[in-house]
Amino acid sequence: MNVLKEWTVGTHHFRREAPDLLWCTYKGPTRASDIERFVTVAREMAANDRVFVVSDIRLSTIEKDARELLSQSLRPEWLRGLVYVGADALQKAVVKAMMIALYFTGKCKVDIEFARSEEEARDIISRIRQAQSSPPDLSSSTSSGQSKNP
Repeated sequence: MNVLKEWTVGTHHFRREAPDLLWCTYKGPTRASDIERFVTVAREMAANDRVFVVSDIRLSTIEKDARELLSQSLRPEWLRGLVYVGADALQKAVVKAMMIALYFTGKCKVDIEFARSEEEARDIISRIRQAQSSPPDLSSSTSSGQSKNP
């Protein structure tokens, strides 16, 4: 882990890690003002290239207006992937509902993953990096774009 920059926003902590990771640790209620700062940090980081965002939400809640602001402000062109650490069943449902709504509006088509720990989140990011850098598997199609198997 190579920390390049850190921010403290209320009870929350954000850190930028090389090369393209924004790690967010939320503690306590997450308010719209916290999301405004997160969006500013994510936008600045993504100015050069898309980023992975890992949000450790084990010790947090998110207020309704903060959820709405997040869904309005998040831009898929900023993101390589989203990983939520420590989400309980309710938090997973809220995240999935937000992302489904964004997907259907065409605003967000980013893969979302859930992890139980920091180590698992880092493994997920490694797997996504590898998949995104691998060329697509064209073995199941012919040059005309049709499948070989009927």
